[in-house]
Amino acid sequence: MGYAQGTSGGPIGKTKSTAAASAKNSQTADRRYALTRGDWSAATVSLFNTWSALDDNPNRRLSFYSPDHQKIVKVIGSTVTLVIDKRSFETDINSESKHDAELGWAPDSTKFFVTWSESGELGPWHMQVYGVDRSGLHEFPKVEETARRDFEQLVRKLPIDPELNTPEFKHNWDEAEYCEPYHVIGGRWLNGSKEILLSVLIRNTGDCRYSSDFNVYRVNGETGEVLQRFTAAEGHRRFGDKYLPIISP
Repeated sequence: MGYAQGTSGGPIGKTKSTAAASAKNSQTADRRYALTRGDWSAATVSLFNTWSALDDNPNRRLSFYSPDHQKIVKVIGSTVTLVIDKRSFETDINSESKHDAELGWAPDSTKFFVTWSESGELGPWHMQVYGVDRSGLHEFPKVEETARRDFEQLVRKLPIDPELNTPEFKHNWDEAEYCEPYHVIGGRWLNGSKEILLSVLIRNTGDCRYSSDFNVYRVNGETGEVLQRFTAAEGHRRFGDKYLPIISP
């Protein structure tokens, strides 16, 4: 299994619906101002519109409301601010340290998660969760970590790929690595604003064991406690493909 085709020609991880939307938007909309869904999840908003272009959008201007219409996210150039009751709060979200970021509001507008990359499309990708109230925003730390560690332990217990367990190809397995850290991708909120659906993925390069495999998790939206784990196929059957990476042959 693997990621969808990214814009640079390498396997990345868009959902089918967002990949098609991105292709359409790139032809019809000015990326400086366009409000587009995220490339990983249809439940998010792309903050910088840089996925399908150079990792720079200096004239970016965007504002959008939270679901309760009481908060506004503003993007100006590379910076993101949150406006509550006409008060502006700075955030640590910017296109220089959190590339290709996409934001997903919780239904009750008390939280949001941000999926972002350290270095562009190839990652590593991370997910952070923030609480929001009249005093501003604060992070719920390390929400991604429990699922990441769980998947790491799971992968290390998997048997060798049967296709490589032959005298001819076993050296490919022996020379490969486990390739931590894995990508963590936010999908959508579940059970109101209590849980997050996320995916943990192995990067899709030839030197990785189980390259591009992933599992899907339900986690507590504040603590990261793992509530349920699904294989990629199980996750797609249960939640659909709009919020999860594509499974490729």
